[in-house]
Amino acid sequence: MWKCHRMKNVPHVLFPVRWLGFLAVMFSVSASVMFGQSPETRPKNNPYSPSPTSRPKVAAAKPVEKKEVAFVVSRPDEAFQNDKSFENVRPSVTQAAYRIAKPLEAANKRPTETYRIGTGDVLYVSVKNVQTGSGYFTVRPDGTIDFPLAGDDLVVTDLTAESAADLIASGIKILRDPIVEVKVRQYNSHRVTVAGLVENGGDKNLQREAMPLFAIRAEALVSQKATRVLINKGPGQTSEVHDLRDPKTEEILVFPGYTVEFAGEGTTSGRSTYFIGGAVASKGEKELTSGMTLSQAAKAAGVNGNPKKAVIRRRSDNGAVTDIELNLRAIREGKHMDPFLAAGDRVEIRN
Repeated sequence: MWKCHRMKNVPHVLFPVRWLGFLAVMFSVSASVMFGQSPETRPKNNPYSPSPTSRPKVAAAKPVEKKEVAFVVSRPDEAFQNDKSFENVRPSVTQAAYRIAKPLEAANKRPTETYRIGTGDVLYVSVKNVQTGSGYFTVRPDGTIDFPLAGDDLVVTDLTAESAADLIASGIKILRDPIVEVKVRQYNSHRVTVAGLVENGGDKNLQREAMPLFAIRAEALVSQKATRVLINKGPGQTSEVHDLRDPKTEEILVFPGYTVEFAGEGTTSGRSTYFIGGAVASKGEKELTSGMTLSQAAKAAGVNGNPKKAVIRRRSDNGAVTDIELNLRAIREGKHMDPFLAAGDRVEIRN
């Protein structure tokens, strides 16, 4: 009896538990309805991240336009006669900086370290990326050269070889980045005259804006009898006399247009002498005979061609040097007196 009664009472014992679970569920539902929020007002998990449904649409990126890169092939200039594609090409920053720096660098160099192109110089111009762009060009009397790739009448006088190369490169329009090199092959514009007690006198061409006297002396092969040097800087300029035994004399700069004469004391072995140079076959120190005139001295030295004039440089008692210009043609025609030469005179025959 007892066991049956116990089994019958089991539902009665579990009944309150089932009702408690049911009430708990109902309470949670009621709470969510009374105190809960709608999906529209429910806060988002990340307030800084927009909802996928409300995210604004972003315009699609435009495709990158592909541009073809043109590569320049070195060809003769005839193939580029009508090609205008490179006319607006500008130099790079490096090239522009180089072109600005080079003239400044040349301006800061000493005269013995630089050379500026002059009339009569022969230039070798080479364009590295064009097979037919090289050749020799002589600077014309107006200071220009005719370089086909860069145009006519390029003024190159008073420029260094590097600056001339930059000028030519800037005038070449058929190449994107022309590589130009200029070299002076013949130095014909920077000329000085050397006379006196020398074995190798006459006109000399300088390969710099100026050369120290010791370089001129070495090339001219000055005689050991020479004790002085007379430097004439040109018409209207005062001549200078320097002692060759002074070490500072060796450092004197000789510029184009100067006349440099190496002299002794005016006599050699007790004989009176004079010096003759310029347009004559036999230059140097000559023996002065009594009553010798200018025309006789010129004839004895063997004039070249038909010279127009002569210059006699004569030293006075106080040491000053005077230039006397004479017309040789007028002397030969009897229109002018033929002057006598004096001991120590320096005679230059000019065309």
